[in-house]
Amino acid sequence: MASMSSIHSHVRETIQVDYSGSTPLPHIRKAGWAAARLLFTLCSALSVISVVGCYLLSPLFTYWFFGSGRFWKYLRLTLPVIRFSYYLAYLTLRGQSVRSFPWTGPPMSGPDRRAVQINPDWIHAESCGDCGKCCRKIQCPFLDREKGHCLSYNSFYWRYFNCGRYPSTQEEIDLYQCPKWIVRKSA
Repeated sequence: MASMSSIHSHVRETIQVDYSGSTPLPHIRKAGWAAARLLFTLCSALSVISVVGCYLLSPLFTYWFFGSGRFWKYLRLTLPVIRFSYYLAYLTLRGQSVRSFPWTGPPMSGPDRRAVQINPDWIHAESCGDCGKCCRKIQCPFLDREKGHCLSYNSFYWRYFNCGRYPSTQEEIDLYQCPKWIVRKSA
């Protein structure tokens, strides 16, 4: 009769999986990122169209936009965000907005440094300083005009959509007249 260890050894030799090639893990991650963006987009569309959905889904939106569960703290932004959503749709339909995120791309907290670099003339190092041109151009409701910073900084929305990966192309830099970034010269 075979011992248990020899059975395990035989099974390992018989069922060999080659993990050196393509594994499903990257595809699963990409599907997860796309599903998260799709869920956000569908909930946003439902909320903007019905307006009631904004209030029913307030805790979820507060987490997505601000990384917080305290929805009552941000209720004052409901109508500005609805207007902003319609405005972004209008800009997109007119070709005046740039969608820089791939649906299956990973969330990002900064641009791809292989594509862009900080302009040597920029004096604020990594920070955007008090610039905010990109936010003001699209009239973003998340820009705190008094303090000059983004209320949504590094949240789900910020990382999964345009803000966290801005800029990725010269077209975006030109559109928003960004003085901080320049496109890297290809070698």
